[in-house]
Amino acid sequence: MTLKTLLLGSAAALTVVTGARAADAIVAAEPEPLEYVRVCDAFGAGFFYIPGTETCLKISGYVRSDSSFGDDPYSGEDLGWDGFARGTIRLDARNDTEYGTLRSFIELRSQASADDDSTYINSAYIELAGFRAGYDDSRFDTWLNSAGNIINDDVIDYTGDRTNQVSYVYEAGNGFSALIGLEEGSGDYDTGFAPVPTASYSGGDAPHIIGGVKYEQDWGGIAAVGGYDTYADAFGGKVRVDVEFNDAFSVFVMGGYQSDWDNDNGPGGSRQLNYYGPWNGDWAAWGGFSATLNDKASLNGQLAYEEDGTLAAALNVEYAVVPGLMVQPEINYTDFGGERGSGEAFGGILRVQRNF
Repeated sequence: MTLKTLLLGSAAALTVVTGARAADAIVAAEPEPLEYVRVCDAFGAGFFYIPGTETCLKISGYVRSDSSFGDDPYSGEDLGWDGFARGTIRLDARNDTEYGTLRSFIELRSQASADDDSTYINSAYIELAGFRAGYDDSRFDTWLNSAGNIINDDVIDYTGDRTNQVSYVYEAGNGFSALIGLEEGSGDYDTGFAPVPTASYSGGDAPHIIGGVKYEQDWGGIAAVGGYDTYADAFGGKVRVDVEFNDAFSVFVMGGYQSDWDNDNGPGGSRQLNYYGPWNGDWAAWGGFSATLNDKASLNGQLAYEEDGTLAAALNVEYAVVPGLMVQPEINYTDFGGERGSGEAFGGILRVQRNF
């Protein structure tokens, strides 16, 4: 066999083997393209784009455990030890539109105590270009940022209950803003404190009218809010002043007034509680402070008094154990007067809360 013949034969054999193997080869399918979650930094920390959309979503919430000891600051009842737990989920969705930011917000709560366990919607509303429609705490509360950094800050109550509402907020861009809105009120409004001579609350056919103004600067701010209860036929209003002395110390003072507190608009000529004046008496006042002790702890205090004769005081320390975990022990004192009866209540509460 010549060398030429050998080379030609080897080439032919190699061609046959290679062709056979090529016919048997398995071709792997290309993987589907992955769509990673993208961070959305247009609306602050924690937002991400919902895959396939230009809508940014933030998921947050907290888990809370409260342990109360001694006397109830609202009623004076001896609690012994009373436990309470709550879990909250917040969903905040936003995206830019030609009219500004479109926002929808939902807050869901589940809570349990010895007497009750429930799951409910705390907030559900839509906002666009300053307009809001939905269900949330009354603007009579949130427009003035509630009261102090106290757990039991509403022993002298300062707000109406959560309600369906529509409102518009104008922001001038120089620290000034203004509010106007309508609120439905609550169908079973109750202060939760000592009994008051009022019937089950009903907003009737006419919504309540609310308005407010606010001016905020680096030194603090001043704000006012007022509402007209169309069922009780009464007005309620509050004014609040905040002063920031430095990054470590701030104080606030808030006063409330309501007309016709001792009205006879309830069933059978009984007094009808004003949705925008849940305190007892024509007027009430609140004041407090917050002092930063170090990078983990702050000291907070509050005093409140209503014309009918009840005084409430509270003091707590808010301590960040680690980022996201807060412990807040608080002591409370109430001196009851007027329709709440007489006597004193002294007790405390320990809150442990994990935010995420």
